[in-house]
Formats: sequence, structure tokens, C-alpha cells
Amino acid sequence: MDAVQAITNPHGISVFGSSIVRTEADLVSLSFGVHALNDRPGRSFAEVRQKAQAVRAFLTGEQIRDVGSSRVSLSSEFAYQEGEHRFIGYAAKIDFNVLLRELERMEDILSGVIDAGATSISSVEFQTSQLKKVRADARKRAIVAAWEKAEVYCQAAGVILGKVMHIEDINPDRLRGREGHLVREPVVDDEGPIQAIDPGSISVGAAVMVVFRIDEQ
Repeated sequence: MDAVQAITNPHGISVFGSSIVRTEADLVSLSFGVHALNDRPGRSFAEVRQKAQAVRAFLTGEQIRDVGSSRVSLSSEFAYQEGEHRFIGYAAKIDFNVLLRELERMEDILSGVIDAGATSISSVEFQTSQLKKVRADARKRAIVAAWEKAEVYCQAAGVILGKVMHIEDINPDRLRGREGHLVREPVVDDEGPIQAIDPGSISVGAAVMVVFRIDEQ
């Protein structure tokens, strides 16, 4: 295809701008569950409720108040034995979620809920209470990155960069590429100062497409 034919907006300059802002986590979300397996549903219900009660008692004793839990669920469990799937019992489960603000207590709380009766840890997710503020900062940086890129192009072309004509928000998650089982962060225009990255930090991204007018000299 001819390069000129590929230009869909001949009356301005369209540029992509993006940014990643990294911030320290100040929250951790802990998801775990208790389950019981028996040959009768009633036995599984009774056992899983007993374990859940012990977990709640532990969390109350540790003064953990931000706790959520699901209703009890029940499913039939099968196992592959001697060449066929065989019924092994009824599994009852209750899921918990704890939002912990004292990150230094995470290990003790996880150990404690396991000792109290939790049988699975499904996720440990670090979060920030300042997400809205950090994302707003990333969006501002993305606009600046787009403007700086447009300035470079216009200076090289000998034209004057005009006012913004259009801004389109882009979900930065759509820009992530995959190589095998690895997820790569997109190449961004603004990553802040070059420095070592804390593996435990939270990356908040923003990306935009900006159309500028090109003014005459």
C-alpha cells in the first residue's frame, strides 16, 4: 500500500502517548477457603461450618474487621481411579476475603487462618488505596508524552504544532504482549526517572491517541 494512501487524517498529526507510574502497595487482599469432603452432604456442611467458625474466631481475635465470606457451596467430587472416574464424596466450601492494611501482618494472618482450618489460599494481591490519584497522574503523563512526540515530528517537518483536536483514551491492558507464558509491559513513552524497580510495587498505566492540528508558519 502506498504510504500516502495509508494516511487517514491528512489535516493534522495523530500520535500515541503512554505512561506507567509505579507506586508502593499499602493494602493486601487475601483470598482463601475452607472445605470439607464426606460421603454425606450433611456431614460436609457441618464440618465446613465448624472450620469457618474457627477461622472467623481467629480473625476476630486478631481484630481483623474487613472480612467477607461466601455462602456455603456443595459439589459432587470424582477421582480418576483404576481407569475410571469414581465418586468420592460431597465437597462443601466457604470462601473468605480479607483486606489487610498492615502489610507486615500478612504472613502471621495467613499462617493463622491455615492453623484455624483454612484449606486453600487462592490469591494474595497487593493493592493501593491511592489508585484513582495515581491513575490520574499516569493519564497526565501520557498526554505530555504525546505532546512531546508531536513536537518532535513537527520540528523535524518544519511545521507548527497546533491545538488538540481529538483525544482518545486507550486501555493500557490491551497493549500488553505475550511471549509464551510471560506477559510483557508495553513500551511506554514516559516511565519517569531511570531507577531500579521494586518487584513488589504496583504499576498503573495510561495511554491515549491525540490528534493535533498543524498550523501554517
